[in-house]
Amino acid sequence: MELESLAPPPDSVLPRRLVSLRLRLGLAVPLLTASGVGLVEWSRGGFDGPRVVWLVVLLSALQMVLIEALLLRPLRRLVAGVEAMESAPLPLTPEDAAPMPGQTAELDRIGHAMRRVRGSLWQQDQDARELRRELAQQRQLLSQAHAALEAHQRELASLARVDALTGLANSRAFDEALRREFKRAQRLRGLVAVAVLDLDEFKAFNQRHGSAVGDEALRRVARLLSERFKRDTDVVARLGGEEFVALLPGFGMAEAQGVLELLRDELRALRLPDGEGDLTVSIGLAAASPAHPYLSAQALMQAADEALYIAKHAGRDRLSLAA
Repeated sequence: MELESLAPPPDSVLPRRLVSLRLRLGLAVPLLTASGVGLVEWSRGGFDGPRVVWLVVLLSALQMVLIEALLLRPLRRLVAGVEAMESAPLPLTPEDAAPMPGQTAELDRIGHAMRRVRGSLWQQDQDARELRRELAQQRQLLSQAHAALEAHQRELASLARVDALTGLANSRAFDEALRREFKRAQRLRGLVAVAVLDLDEFKAFNQRHGSAVGDEALRRVARLLSERFKRDTDVVARLGGEEFVALLPGFGMAEAQGVLELLRDELRALRLPDGEGDLTVSIGLAAASPAHPYLSAQALMQAADEALYIAKHAGRDRLSLAA
């Protein structure tokens, strides 16, 4: 190995780079941690500021401890080795120079010093190789962690549009679909119907049978809705609690009414988890058409909600049509 190739960078450059690296990591780690924690909190539907701050501080501190132990400490050892190599004595004469009379002992000492220098250089080279291997492993681990984070973010994005209990679309995904289909119906002068469904006396059902049975009943209702409305353009969502909604592009009032009346009969016959009791549903239906237009998607949804209100107050277990 040539000695020139082992020459260290100018004085204090490596320490300055280590300080700069530590500062960049000290800024990047909290920012990335805050982004990840904030995304998780937002997807869970709440944002507790103090809790998020303490969680970010704790996770950032743990990551900085790991980075210090696995990356910065080996780098400091390498810098110390480079500085030691810089200060090591270099041979002043070639090994094969012929000794002059009376200089044998001095040449022996010089030869011994040169062997120590070569041994030190070899050890420093081995340390550098080991550090490069560790850095390669750390880069691989970071790459894997980055890929896992991206997959987790995609999963969170998916969860942000899916109801966790039933697997149906949630209200956010339904609102997007409603706006899209309403604009399409306006542009093509087509039809679109919205039905809001609310299970009757479901809180009392939960009290009688327990929340576990209630959750399973909601899942079975969700499966029934998915089986009944399974066209590619149909969208079925859970708005929350025991309230569901169905978006039926291409359906007018008469077509949607026939399908929903059949659905009410199927729901009464639905086998519940404990085999006891039954469920009924109240439905509010509104449909937009060229003959009966609405000003906006929100107005169409409000008309369906008002029809549901009428069905509830007219005795439940019935379908009410928007005026």
